[in-house]
Amino acid sequence: MNNDYKEEIARLMRRPPLNRLIGLGVRLVVPRQRVGVALVTFNANEEILLLRHVFHTSNPWGLPGGWLARNEAPDDALRREMREELGLGVTLGPLLQIAHESYPPHLVVAYLGRLAPGPMRLNGEILEARWFGLDRLPRPLWPFAERAIVAGLALWRANPAATRPMEAQPV
Repeated sequence: MNNDYKEEIARLMRRPPLNRLIGLGVRLVVPRQRVGVALVTFNANEEILLLRHVFHTSNPWGLPGGWLARNEAPDDALRREMREELGLGVTLGPLLQIAHESYPPHLVVAYLGRLAPGPMRLNGEILEARWFGLDRLPRPLWPFAERAIVAGLALWRANPAATRPMEAQPV
């Protein structure tokens, strides 16, 4: 098959204003997808940090995290969310899980990480922050959170030197 016509179209698309028109067309036509980020972090007793959220009505307890802002990278969003929700910095480790969730429809990305030491300062979205033993997790939890916790614990146990947390304390 002759690709000459494709090459000609590609050449034309590289020229202004057609390349800007294509960019506009993509922004108008291609569907958008919400993206959330979550942090899996453990303390020295292998307890997981969960937050009780104001706006999560059916499953109030969940992993720390939030939504990506426009043009924000997932790791940057998670760092921003930890500063906003907890008043703490975070050192991110490996990506644990990516999944599509149906309600609300979104992609969610979970990382293993360590919170910086210090007292937590909860913002207006967070009712409570608490460390839970794996045998005492509040119910219900979203299935994604449960899978991310299991994956994070396995990695945390397999590589203790790289993933052991510094202590952050709920207020």
